[in-house]
Amino acid sequence: MTLDPRLVMSYAVAIAFDIVFPLIVGYVIHRRYNVRWRFFLYGALVFLLSQIVTRVPLVQIAEALLATTLQTSTTILYLWLVVLAVTAGLFEEIGRYLGYRYLVKNDRSWQVGLMYGAGHGGLESMLLVGGLALLGLINVIALTTTNFSQMNLSSEQLAQIEQARQQIAALEWWMPLLGAYERFITIFFQIALSILVLQVFVRGSWLWLLLAIALHALVDLVAIILVQQIGAVGTEVALTLLLPVSFAIIYYFRPAHAPRLDTLAPLSV
Repeated sequence: MTLDPRLVMSYAVAIAFDIVFPLIVGYVIHRRYNVRWRFFLYGALVFLLSQIVTRVPLVQIAEALLATTLQTSTTILYLWLVVLAVTAGLFEEIGRYLGYRYLVKNDRSWQVGLMYGAGHGGLESMLLVGGLALLGLINVIALTTTNFSQMNLSSEQLAQIEQARQQIAALEWWMPLLGAYERFITIFFQIALSILVLQVFVRGSWLWLLLAIALHALVDLVAIILVQQIGAVGTEVALTLLLPVSFAIIYYFRPAHAPRLDTLAPLSV
């Protein structure tokens, strides 16, 4: 099987974007508002604990226990998709709140909220999306360049490998770039959610946390449904609507004295 060099390049560009773009966003915030990088790290830590350490393992255990039911019952499958969306909102936004409460105690400003959200979305982009894309690239190269016929494999294993090769052959070379485009959209949504949760402390109401949880869960659920109904490309086109929503949230809560993000000022010492 011939490996399409355009597919490899697409994967490489996507992986690089997933890793570098969050750092660029963090740098712009740091450069514009002189916000320390430790708040970026706090946001990354919150994502690590709320998703990678807690929610993801719990989801994997639950999916293993429900595997047969999810395959045989459409109703249970859709209920499970709702559970996935709701738990994503609960774990990440409550984690974000706890981060503000215990890590960002004396610096709960709008500017810090930007950096905090960039770190949260940044680790998601680097570790989950970029990491999975890297594994995908390794699998593509291995499956397309290895001669499995000379290995002591069963007919069932060879059939599985052939099926995987057919899936790779049917893959459009630009498909990995969709993941990078989604990260471009999502990191601003993560920043907007961080600004919403910040209002719990600024405005003294739990309703802002509930709003962040609901909005996060709704977007995740809609994305899951759209992928099944209209495919990956149509879903990413639809998710583009998140950009104006995210920027509207970010700028609505911007203090009057805070400069805009679209111009850079000299970094103070």
